Amino acid sequence: MQQRIGNQGICKLTFLFVISLSANSILSVNIPDENAKTFPSPRIVILGPAGSGKSSLANALLGRLEGFRNIVDGKKCFEVGESGEDGRGKTSDVCAHKGHFLNKTNEPEITVVDTPGFGMRKDEEEETITKVVEALRDEVQYVNAFAIVLPRSANRESRALKNIINLYKSIFGPGFLRNVILVASFWGYSKDHQLERGKTTEESWLAQQKSLFKNILGADDLEAVYYISRFNDKDEMQMRKFVSEMTKLKQFAENAEPFHCKDIVIALDEITKLEQRVEELAQKAANADLYQIYLAKYENATTELAKLKDLPDITTGSTNSLVGVALGCTTLGLVLGVFFVNCYKNMKSPETEVDTEESDDSDEESGINQKPAAL
Repeated sequence: MQQRIGNQGICKLTFLFVISLSANSILSVNIPDENAKTFPSPRIVILGPAGSGKSSLANALLGRLEGFRNIVDGKKCFEVGESGEDGRGKTSDVCAHKGHFLNKTNEPEITVVDTPGFGMRKDEEEETITKVVEALRDEVQYVNAFAIVLPRSANRESRALKNIINLYKSIFGPGFLRNVILVASFWGYSKDHQLERGKTTEESWLAQQKSLFKNILGADDLEAVYYISRFNDKDEMQMRKFVSEMTKLKQFAENAEPFHCKDIVIALDEITKLEQRVEELAQKAANADLYQIYLAKYENATTELAKLKDLPDITTGSTNSLVGVALGCTTLGLVLGVFFVNCYKNMKSPETEVDTEESDDSDEESGINQKPAAL
């Protein structure tokens, strides 16, 4: 009985295993042999803004020195250089190079695709998109990992980066994040670099970058590696950290289901829409700034008005005081007026009485001495 149950259990497990293999074979992407020979897997496409360190990372994955010059195909790619004043990077072509991982012959070959940076002038942006789309769709065809390189200093969301991410979504579709891994460039592995970064940690940087991909499926599952091109390779700790981060990137690509590039599009119309959106946002930002200016003036006026409303007691008191002084002065004036009038009358009355008496006396005297008139 137990033997029978055991056999049934084995049969069930075998059946489930076969079903699992069948499902995996249906879900997996079969890369054609010819394409697989031309572009060994895993295939890592380097994306990102101009001047973010894409070519440096591409060379590092293949174990090349920083001063590498591309004589493989003569194209303008895989060469490290400073961005110009207009923000354009040195890479202007799409190149797919293969080689041993970290240039170690005991490691398998990989394919690294270097691309021009986005975020340039409109005419160059359109040309870049066309080159990237055609190279990936028509030549590479399958991609294991999109390594989006973002400078370590990009620790806050900006319109430029947000527009670049939206552009990737328009080109590759909303499901491309399953094959995306972020790369923090110019990170640094020494203690001095740690002090320079301050409170920015690997975890906090990744959390901040995820905000660029919000509302896109898979944003919460994004992973990141941390890279710098120049470091002390004699320092065992720094060298170990570098190898660990590059290995993590390779393993991510190895474990990711290949992304078929057959459906990617040249989203030139999307660029125009995004640029219009940028202009609208810029206008809204200008209006918002103007609103803040007027709001500040209004608040200042309101504050001053509130201060004036707090002064009525003082103002009324002053007015009452002035009225009191005026009434006092008027009363004093009347009193003084009456006083002076009385004084004037008192001073003038004796003269009047004297004059009257003198007049009477004169009359009397004139009457005594006057002779009777002749009859």
